[in-house]
Amino acid sequence: MQYALAQVLLVPLVFTPVVYLAGRKAGKQTGWLVALPLLYTLLLLLSVAYRIREGISIVEVYSWAPLAGLTFGLKADGLSIWMAITINLLCLLVAVYSIRYMEHRFHEEGHEPSPTVYASYYALYLLYAIGMLGTVLATNLIQFYLFYELMLVPSWALINNYGYGERERIGMMYFLWTHVGAVILLAGILSSYWITGSFEISDLSGVVAAPMAPWIAFAILIGFFVKMAVFGLHIWLPYAHAEAPTPISALLSPAMIGIGAYAAARLVVIPMNEVFSRFSLAFSLWALVTMVYGGLMALAQDDVKRFLAYSSVSQMGYIFLGLSCANAYGVTGAMFHYVSHGLGKCILFCVAGMLITQAETRSIKKLGGLADRMPLTATLCLLGFFAIAGVPPTVGFMSKWIIFSGVFTAALEHSIEMLVIAVASIIMTVITVGYALWTVRRIFFGPLPEHLEEVEEAPPIMTVPLLILAVISVILGVYPRLVTDYLFPLIGGLIP
Repeated sequence: MQYALAQVLLVPLVFTPVVYLAGRKAGKQTGWLVALPLLYTLLLLLSVAYRIREGISIVEVYSWAPLAGLTFGLKADGLSIWMAITINLLCLLVAVYSIRYMEHRFHEEGHEPSPTVYASYYALYLLYAIGMLGTVLATNLIQFYLFYELMLVPSWALINNYGYGERERIGMMYFLWTHVGAVILLAGILSSYWITGSFEISDLSGVVAAPMAPWIAFAILIGFFVKMAVFGLHIWLPYAHAEAPTPISALLSPAMIGIGAYAAARLVVIPMNEVFSRFSLAFSLWALVTMVYGGLMALAQDDVKRFLAYSSVSQMGYIFLGLSCANAYGVTGAMFHYVSHGLGKCILFCVAGMLITQAETRSIKKLGGLADRMPLTATLCLLGFFAIAGVPPTVGFMSKWIIFSGVFTAALEHSIEMLVIAVASIIMTVITVGYALWTVRRIFFGPLPEHLEEVEEAPPIMTVPLLILAVISVILGVYPRLVTDYLFPLIGGLIP
């Protein structure tokens, strides 16, 4: 279809004011109106994926600022297409899930919300989706940066206006942390332009020969590492994820923070591989620390959303580990794990939302024995944990298998230190399995507290979206070539 990629951004953008105006009358049902453009764009992206399955790329270029040498370009290839499909799918299903959840959230405030509140929530939601989709499809750095910042503004507004607890303070913390990272990223982008004379992402390889190449690469990476919340730059994430409205948490963790990993691969690991690989050992150690720290901190949490936030830190450690290998297997595994983590963690955050709406608590200590009252939710929760822990037949098993193939390949080719990190990283996967099974045990098994005896299963509008994600997770686990046949030829052709 002509202009397919442009439509992926334009259709939701055109719908944004329509959603706001219609939402002032539709109220909580506005979520169905938001689902329409997202369903259309998902079908567009699937049609594009079918067209590029033979290894080709689709690029759309539009005149933007000719005097500055800038064009507005969109590119779908084996790397970006599955990132975009994952983002779009999650946004679509979470929009439907939001209909029931946000109704409960607004009633928690103790008053009947006006239709305008729903209208503004869903309008911001669409802008947030556009920002994420535009970031992964962009072909030049200025356009990339604009969409990268567009992710930040509506997500901050959603936390600030509709979150929990000290949402305004937490929203400001989130904004400052991610914006500072973005400013450092901008410094790296402008420095690369000074060397190459181009803002095109495809020209970033020209930075490699410059004496400043390591500093430029590091400046760009710091911006993405803040978004990924790797150890030391993760401070904002547990607060933002815990206090954001749960549908937004279900996009912040599965979709948005992983975009930092995609961008690191697209802008640094692939075009500047020679520079990045010099620091492979240091980055691998940093990834291992991130993985272990996030897992151990998750074990210490009682708030289910804060628990999942630290779990996300740990899972970013796996993705970071794959990138740090700087080889085709590692990078492919990291990008594949973006998909598997997105599916699994979206299920888990939405399950947390169902516990909030049905059991009226986020405290794990106050839960227990819910498998009899909420059997479908318990099953979905277990499948979500299996996906992020890498238990077959879910997709997480295959993504982690490829990551560790890359880690051991790098270890055997380079150093004994890398081999030690590779072995340690596999052993540390026990932490993920441990906190997953322990949490399922505490929430869904054991004696049922008296205050939970009347709890019922969540309505279909909340469970059906998660069932779809669970089925996709198993399908991709059984047949991963649906994704890897796109990733391997492209990344393998660019990285040894």
